[in-house]
Amino acid sequence: MKAKILIANRGEIAIRLIRAVQEMGYEAVAVYEAPDEMSRHIRIADEAILLGPGPRCDYLDIDKIIRAARHSGCCAIHPGYGFLSENPFFAKACEAAEIVFIGPTAEIIANLGNKVVARRIMAEAGIPMVPGSENLKQGREGVAEAVAFGVSYGYPLMLKATSGGGGRGIRRIESEKQL
Repeated sequence: MKAKILIANRGEIAIRLIRAVQEMGYEAVAVYEAPDEMSRHIRIADEAILLGPGPRCDYLDIDKIIRAARHSGCCAIHPGYGFLSENPFFAKACEAAEIVFIGPTAEIIANLGNKVVARRIMAEAGIPMVPGSENLKQGREGVAEAVAFGVSYGYPLMLKATSGGGGRGIRRIESEKQL
């Protein structure tokens, strides 16, 4: 019996991962929500497990994904991108369930998901970075720090949420007045 890898995603990325897993000699297990029951990734997988009615909420349910992997006898889970791929709690849940998480460790996901911590790690490693600031303080003091940065480096600035990802929490700042 071939080892099985669960693909915890949908659409094009799931199709690519399923093909790669099969080319490597493993069985690919797809998961899906009811609206995706006719999707191609379901048809090309060796096995498919319905997570729930959706839409898109069941792909984020860590317990359902872990149960699906256990039910099908998977030795590993590949999250693809989006959904749970950047969730340190998912990586930790896989570890606790003794299922290999194909991706970075929970600690690395948590550290790199926080832009301030990630910049600190990169600086310590000597990795070149575009100029940026530490975590801004609340209120007027933080605005003053941002203004000083704008004076030093010029506009536009990109103001980013510390733990934002996927383009969320980013604001383009054109001038000091906009700050």
